[in-house]
Amino acid sequence: MQDIDEVMKAVEDSREVLRLQGNGQWQDGYPNRDTFLNDIQNQTLYVLLDDNNPSILVGVCALTYYEEDYDHLYEGQWLTTLLYMVMHRVAIKKEYKGKGLGKKLFDIFLIEAKKQGYHSLRIDTHEGNDIMKHILSLYDFTFCGRAILPPNKDRMVFEKII
Repeated sequence: MQDIDEVMKAVEDSREVLRLQGNGQWQDGYPNRDTFLNDIQNQTLYVLLDDNNPSILVGVCALTYYEEDYDHLYEGQWLTTLLYMVMHRVAIKKEYKGKGLGKKLFDIFLIEAKKQGYHSLRIDTHEGNDIMKHILSLYDFTFCGRAILPPNKDRMVFEKII
């Protein structure tokens, strides 16, 4: 809880990058402070610390174990019905962007999923989030279709079997 201001700094920096790319993702006030306070309370928020100074938070992501909005894709289908882990709300502070830290968060995602016995990873993103789509391609995620997330947001969905 004591790091919430630093979490929000990473989120605001990522929100600005998306805006500068012309991407509408995160431009409506979501995710917000309450979203991340909820992630902390649910123990689903993971933080990435600076290797050279572990007291500095450089990025965050939420890892959850189910996403109700993934139950019904309006286009396409999932690769499997196996248990899956979901990554949400990936954010990196602007001074750390371009240093491969998004990949480190994905490494955490993969390690945690395997450690907890999950067989599949799922994630969604905005059509215009080219940075996220690039990372997903590096990790061999498969585009599976589209889902609608509240409050009526069309998202591309991806899965990777592990």
